[in-house]
Amino acid sequence: MLEKLIKNLAKNYMYIIWVIVYFFVAWCILGADWNSFNLVFFIYGISILVALSPLGEVLLRFVEEVRPISTREEKEYLLPIFEEVYENAKQKDTKLNNNIRLYIIDNMYVNAFAIGRKTIAVTMGTIQTFSQDELKGIIAHELGHLSNGDTKALLLSTIGNGIFTILVFILRIIMLIIEVIFSLTKIPFLDVFAIIARFLFDIGVIIFVYIGEILLSLNSRQSELWADRFAFDIGYGEELINSLYILQKISLPQNLKLKDRFRASHPNTAKRIEQLENLIDMQDEEVFITG
Repeated sequence: MLEKLIKNLAKNYMYIIWVIVYFFVAWCILGADWNSFNLVFFIYGISILVALSPLGEVLLRFVEEVRPISTREEKEYLLPIFEEVYENAKQKDTKLNNNIRLYIIDNMYVNAFAIGRKTIAVTMGTIQTFSQDELKGIIAHELGHLSNGDTKALLLSTIGNGIFTILVFILRIIMLIIEVIFSLTKIPFLDVFAIIARFLFDIGVIIFVYIGEILLSLNSRQSELWADRFAFDIGYGEELINSLYILQKISLPQNLKLKDRFRASHPNTAKRIEQLENLIDMQDEEVFITG
């Protein structure tokens, strides 16, 4: 278990680094002394414990508006697909959570994702768009995220970002109050100084957040490729390739600006297909040589 934890942390090192950055920024905002350190540590600790608890998982599912597989038709169609892929995933990763469940989102856009420690969700649009085999590839990919610890790392980063956002909001309110007080004192340039200080603070926050988004997006794009590799390793490379080709066809072409490409959470679909096709070619060559 410790070995897997270390591997997961290594794969998601940028998330972990940024959580630490969030922690120390929050500590500095609150005074950078031992009392503020203990306070921030306590807030982080409680938030992480709640987020990783069964209650936290329920809250995440509520926020994402997922529901259990309910109707007889849904059970007969989806459960055999999920259970087959899940069993293969557990053979690959013997430490994979034994209580992972598949959930549905009643929306017709095409999407699937993993959250928390044991939740995979697919939209009705995904179920209607892809074949059974293609769904197996998609589910295998999402199980890869859970196996690699991507969802837990993202959750930790989200907590750090949430605490940082709350503290920044409070600081902005305080600075606005100070600005109003200074404007009432009629002391020359004092109100101008307050306006400039708030402006510089806002610029600093924007730059800090943007740098964080870029770094975390780099980690996220790599995580997608690792999850694709997991799907291939458990025998669903071809199925995932077919689903990605369909996704490539139905996705609207986007001419993203450079700044948006830096912040993209997923790599280009063609790059994902290329990786999987190269893996299959290598596998075929090995079979040919050994055969």
